[in-house]
Parts: sequence; C-alpha cells; structure tokens
Amino acid sequence: MAVINVLVFPCGSEIGLEIHTALKHNKAIRLHGVSSVADHGEYVYARYREIAAKVDSKDFIEQLNGLIDEWQIDIVLPAHDSVVLELAERRSEVRARVAVPDAQVARVCRNKNATYAFFAGDAFIPQTVGEDIDAYPIFAKPAVGQGSQGAEIVHDAGRHQQLLACGVEYVFSEYLPGAEYTVDCISDHAGVLLNAFARERMRVKSGISVSTQLVPLDEAIGVIAGRISEALCLQGAWFFQIKKDVQGRYKLMEIAPRIAGSMALSRNLGVNYPLLTIYAYLGLAFSVMGQHFPIRLDRALGNRFRVEHVYDTVYLDLDDTLIVGGCVHPTIAALLYQWLSRDIDIILVTRHNRCPRETLKRYRIAHEVFSRIIHISDGSPKSAVIERGRPALFIDDSYRERLDVSLNLGIPVFDIDAVEQLLDWRC
Repeated sequence: MAVINVLVFPCGSEIGLEIHTALKHNKAIRLHGVSSVADHGEYVYARYREIAAKVDSKDFIEQLNGLIDEWQIDIVLPAHDSVVLELAERRSEVRARVAVPDAQVARVCRNKNATYAFFAGDAFIPQTVGEDIDAYPIFAKPAVGQGSQGAEIVHDAGRHQQLLACGVEYVFSEYLPGAEYTVDCISDHAGVLLNAFARERMRVKSGISVSTQLVPLDEAIGVIAGRISEALCLQGAWFFQIKKDVQGRYKLMEIAPRIAGSMALSRNLGVNYPLLTIYAYLGLAFSVMGQHFPIRLDRALGNRFRVEHVYDTVYLDLDDTLIVGGCVHPTIAALLYQWLSRDIDIILVTRHNRCPRETLKRYRIAHEVFSRIIHISDGSPKSAVIERGRPALFIDDSYRERLDVSLNLGIPVFDIDAVEQLLDWRC
C-alpha cells in the first residue's frame, strides 16, 4: 500500500493529539500537523506548520490548499467541531479528501437545538423547556459547543432569564441527574455501523472526559446508536453522549461526527478510530475486532519540552542512573535507542564495584549499545575522561559528579529527574 499523507487540523487539540498517538507508528500513514495558533502540536508532530488564517477567515481554505499541494495530502482529518462544520460546508473547495459528513448533517450535529429538532419524537430526546416554567431545576447548555463546556443546572427563574438574555443560544431541557456516557461508534464507507463501545464519563475537566471506563453496551444504547446511524448515515468515527433521566432512561446530549480524544480507551480495546476513519473516507474495506475486558482511562497534563542542545556524545553513569532500584530506568532506555538512531555516541562512565559488562549482561543491556565503557577505579574525577571541545551531555545521579563536570567542562549536565527533556516525541 502506498503511504497515505494525512493532514490534521488543528493538530494541537486533544483530538489532534489522540490522532497523532493512534497513527504515529503506522507504516502506511505519514502525518502532517497544522494549527492556526501556537499550540502543543509543534511538540508532537515532526511535520508541523502554523498558518495565519483562522478557520472562519475567507483565506483559510486557500492557505490549507497550499499545504495540501506542498505535502501531497490525501486526506484531511478535522480535530475540532467548528472545523468539521467549516470543512463540510466548503468541502468542494478543498483539494483533498476531507473526513467530514454532508454539510446538512454537520449542521444538525453542531447545534443541539437542531439535533433535538431533527430527532423530535424519538424517545431518547430530552424534554425541552421554554421561557415560562415554574418547575426547577432544569439543564442549560450552549446550543453550539463541545463537551460539557458552559453547561449548568439552573435552579431558579432568575438565572434562567439571565441565560435567555445573555446573547448566547442555549438549549434548555429537563434536568438529567443520572450517569453520563459517551458511545464511540465506527461506520464504514456506506454509513453502516460496524461497532460501538460505551464508556462512562467518570470525571470531566474543561469539558473533556479525563477519567472514563468501559461499560456494557445494553440494548437501549444499541437502539439509539442504530437510530442515529440510520438517520445520519455517518462515515468513519463518530460518537454521541447520553445521560440518564430521573427514571433511569437514556437521553441524548449531543452527537459529534468526529474522533474524540478519549477514544484512546476504545483504541486500546482494538479499534483504532483515526485509522478506520481514513479507511472509511477513502472507500477502503475493513472489519472491526473490538475486544471486551475491564479497562479504565485516566488522563492528566503531561510534559513535552523544546530544547536546543547540540551534541554528538552522551556520557552516562551506570549505578542509580541507567540502573535504578534494581531496574533499568525506562526513560533512559528509550533515550538509548533514540540516540543510536541518530548516531549519537553513548559512553558509559562508571565507578561500578563489579565488572560493568557483566552487570549490563545481567540486566539484558547489550554492551554494543555503548561506543566505549570507561570503568574508573582510581578515584579520579569523571571530568578527566570526557573529551574537551566536543559537544556532549553528561548524565549522572551524583550532584558531586555533575558539579565537577559542569565546572571543568561547561557542558550541560542532568540528573535522572531531568532527562525527560531529551526525549523527542515528534513523529
């Protein structure tokens, strides 16, 4: 199979980051990340570009097409709800395949009032409320938005009137006190639903599900998934969110015709939604093998660094650095192979009280990883064995050793708590 060039926009969103994680090691995919603002995408996408045009500007498509031509893009994956709608409405102007639904379907999904009107009469639509009511609480949420951003429980008429007059279109509906679920779905090129996973949204932060676990897909959820699929004929990845009412019945919150950031949970059950979305929109046949076993996803902020170290050699300690607490340090193990792939010389410098090669063998580390192994047994400083004038780094858990090397050679030195900055996550 020829390599498929994929453009992700905006690549630094939670959706764009999940797309990167799902596809970065696939031999058939070449990823390209684009954003219109400086974001985290440049830390993870090796092929990254920032464009000046925002998604709603008149020259957005022109700038996007410039990159499509330059990179010979086969398909564009949108990574934000507003981008889905914009690309759906202007799909004929884009010089590549775009993973978006029909424009009318995109409009129905983007506005919750439009969604509820489209499925009016279906039992899973929550009861909406007007201006004049006397029974509170009710539920309010911006009609155009994503996740749970801006959602709130309205307890009285005063707050209800404030939201009505704020200038933002809201959807007001019955209060749903039960558990909230996301249902991840994948459909083929013809819009046939192939698989669905239901997961409970256990903790939400800034509208994003940061803790979620798989739950059984019961018959009621399956009926809703089938009805949405049949009515909208969506392709590739899509999802919907539901919440239980006071009687324990599922009511629809929203539908999104795109990949979700927390689809990482379903991906780890065997369904790679970004990859299958590409297949669906390119008209390629595929099957789905979704597994079922207890699994929970929990997410928090992670660190990525951009540093400008210039070096061709790494001097690395053994005890309590490469091997810590009787185990190989996993970050340094990853770095060893990153350095090898870039022809960086790795020199082991140690005061180990046994034969270093025997210890490496015991921990299943090939001694060939190292350009040299320098075993210091006379108490001389490590700075004495480091070649002067060569761009190098020094990694050692000992402050005394790091201070010696820093003062005498002036090269960057690191304890093991700082080596994460050296990992290059871009792909």
